[in-house]
Order: sequence, then C-alpha cells, then structure tokens
Amino acid sequence: MPVIRRLNPGEAALYRSLRLEALKESPAAFATTYESAVARDDDSWIQQADGSAQGPDRATFVVIAGRPAGLAAIYRDAGDTAVGELIQMWIAPEHRGGPLASELLGALLDWAALQGFERIRAEVTPGNQRALRFYQKCGFRLMDTDSTNGVLAIDLVPRT
Repeated sequence: MPVIRRLNPGEAALYRSLRLEALKESPAAFATTYESAVARDDDSWIQQADGSAQGPDRATFVVIAGRPAGLAAIYRDAGDTAVGELIQMWIAPEHRGGPLASELLGALLDWAALQGFERIRAEVTPGNQRALRFYQKCGFRLMDTDSTNGVLAIDLVPRT
C-alpha cells in the first residue's frame, strides 16, 4: 500500500535521491537540470529539504510505494501569501496512469488549504501535454493560452 506524506526533517537524502531521479528520468519536465542539481553541496540539499519539512509556507510531499516513487512541493508566494506555486511534481514511470499522481496532488492541495492557501499555480514546460491534461483533469484551469508553456491555477476550498 503506497504511503503519501510530507517530508520529515532530516530526510535530505530521500529528497535528494527522488529529485535527482526525477531530473534524470524526465529532464524536459523541469527548468532545473540534473547536472546542476547533482553539483549542489550537501548543505543546500539539507536546507531545502528541512525548510519544506515543517512550517506553513512550503512543503514537500513524497510517495513511498515499495520504494520512493514520487514527489511534489508547494511554496507560498512572498508577494501574495494566499497563492502558492506547485513545483517538482513527479511520479515514477511505473506508477503513471494510475491513481498515485492524483493522490499525491490531493494530499498537497489538502495541506495547502489547511495552511490558508487560496490559489495554487503550476507551470508546465513547453510541449508537456501530458502534464497539462493531468492538471486540467485535477481541476486546474489554463490561464496563459498565448504561451508555449502552460500556466495553470486552481482555487482551493478547504474540505470540512
């Protein structure tokens, strides 16, 4: 049974391994390159992982499905604290097409709503039609139709 949970403090190695796997497996899906990420020092991985493992302004969620198999993060917009940016969404290829991606996104959106986020934005790299369709299926709407990439948003309503 897969487990979807927020990253815990002290799990920088787990975060690093998932992030590097995502960048290596799906390089066109991300703005960051595998080469630049692998060159980062240990302290930067620790700071990023621990910074998103606690507090109400950012969070990284992971999927453990026999092995680490996915991640997604959200960061609060400093200029508009009701808005968050969804980043680093990735599911291992063997789990694509099943429910894990939607469940991961759902866990992250539930957490965001409880933290007072009202809108979540996601940006999709040019040509990534699968990601665009996925986000739209999950309730996001396309905001930037003149661009070669997709900027999407979803308004959050906390579940009671």
